[in-house]
Amino acid sequence: MAVSLRKKGPGAPPNIPTASTGDIAFLILIFFMSTSVFSKEKGLKIVLPEKGEATKINAANILTVAVNPAGQVLIGDAIVNIPDVRDEVVRRLAANKELAIALRVSRTAPYRVMVEVFDQLKLAKAERVSLMPVVEEASTP
Repeated sequence: MAVSLRKKGPGAPPNIPTASTGDIAFLILIFFMSTSVFSKEKGLKIVLPEKGEATKINAANILTVAVNPAGQVLIGDAIVNIPDVRDEVVRRLAANKELAIALRVSRTAPYRVMVEVFDQLKLAKAERVSLMPVVEEASTP
């Protein structure tokens, strides 16, 4: 496609034809959209059970791991450091093969802490983990 600068008259400024600029802009847009790399969002990989697969578990076979609003990790009633969660869960799983872990995280707890605790549970090979909501009391002034 050749662009010719034509004058309409003896004193008129040159005219550049712009009839195909919309087509060119559209082609450039398609080119960049098709060659862009879209990154996947990283998140927690969790396999959820099918609907209706509720099972009753004996209370003695449930280990509660909680994260409070301050970001502290509690196993039962004891405060535990995040790196120690794995060892404690491995120890308890060895003692009770039927153990299920109930992970309770406060809505105001740091997200990073919840992810680190979940990672420690995966490293401990805990296969039966339940994410449970924490019912927090409304603060009264």
